[in-house]
Amino acid sequence: MGGLVLSGPTSLLLDRIEGAHALSATELDRAAAIRDEADRADFVAAHALVRVCAGRLLGVPPGALTLVQHCGSCTRPHGVPSLLEAPSLTVSLSHTRGLVAAAASAGPIGVDVEAMGDQPLDWRVVELAASAAEFAALRRAERPQRSFLRQWVRKEALVKVGVTTLDEMASVDLPIADRSPIDWHGWRLAHWYDPDGRAIGCVASRHPATVELLG
Repeated sequence: MGGLVLSGPTSLLLDRIEGAHALSATELDRAAAIRDEADRADFVAAHALVRVCAGRLLGVPPGALTLVQHCGSCTRPHGVPSLLEAPSLTVSLSHTRGLVAAAASAGPIGVDVEAMGDQPLDWRVVELAASAAEFAALRRAERPQRSFLRQWVRKEALVKVGVTTLDEMASVDLPIADRSPIDWHGWRLAHWYDPDGRAIGCVASRHPATVELLG
């Protein structure tokens, strides 16, 4: 069973996804606690889309799947996601400003998506997340913000599969080149750009994963 990644605009997915209402009571409570309406919509869309993604691999309706999350450090319902009905299937989800992504695979898989934004690049953040070699390469890059976001989603995807942590991102040294996929220590990192140029996403997996952009 190969990996599958689905990504698309929040507004479109909420209109298309049957079973967006199938979120659990815990998920609905978490969504209701999000004050910003757009952020709340992103949350719902991502949690619905991951069911669609897993359902396609398993051959079951999305509404038949129950998503749970555990961080391993507390009892709050957040952290690493999994499915009660298919605990051996790995799932991952991400959302950013009107765009969401979800992934599912029989093996380890992690997905991240980030909005491009139009703010100047904060080099203090770059210093915290980039290795020394990456930092130097980004200083020379023609479009450093775009290049940095590409590195960021690659590393976030690796965080999702447990290879590193947010605090240790700078210890991970990845190629800067805008090619996809790249292979790094047995991990395959494949990135993509939103068709409208609003965001960039990346999936980390041991084996090739199919990326399908919706919309």
